[in-house]
Amino acid sequence: MVRTLNKKKNVGEVISNKNYDNVRQELMVKAKQLYCELQDNFDDLAKTAKGSNVKLLLNGFAKEAGQDCKELEAVLSGSSTVNVETEDRHYGIFSHLLSAEESSLSDEEKAIVKALKISDNLRNVFSIMSSEYKDKKIKGFFETLSKHEIHRKNELEQLYEELIVRGQW
Repeated sequence: MVRTLNKKKNVGEVISNKNYDNVRQELMVKAKQLYCELQDNFDDLAKTAKGSNVKLLLNGFAKEAGQDCKELEAVLSGSSTVNVETEDRHYGIFSHLLSAEESSLSDEEKAIVKALKISDNLRNVFSIMSSEYKDKKIKGFFETLSKHEIHRKNELEQLYEELIVRGQW
């Protein structure tokens, strides 16, 4: 006789069986760390960009990521809720760039494509996290961050279109 394990988790339980508040706190701390690292990544990309305009724009993204890091610090301290720019829809006009061969790209294109990849990876992580938890606070927190990365990707694709496609340097 074949027995299947049909052990259901209660709707209120988290995957790790830890307390919701502890899980939420741990995840929020990790998200804050990701944004602080994102700031460093954009700073590094800005240093490698050749064009002064691309450096300026990537420094702007680094500054925004730094503000996101501070924003999440305020959320962690309980003095604020997540308040970042979001978008529900990613148009994906340049999604093919995520798999582009870097050797065929200019230095400016490489910097923008790397920034797109970083943002896309973060969006994927936050999207997965939002779908993994039923707790509305955890789910909502990560949905907001995922939509924030959609906003960032749209900005980066707009930048790519203006700088690379249209040549508006």
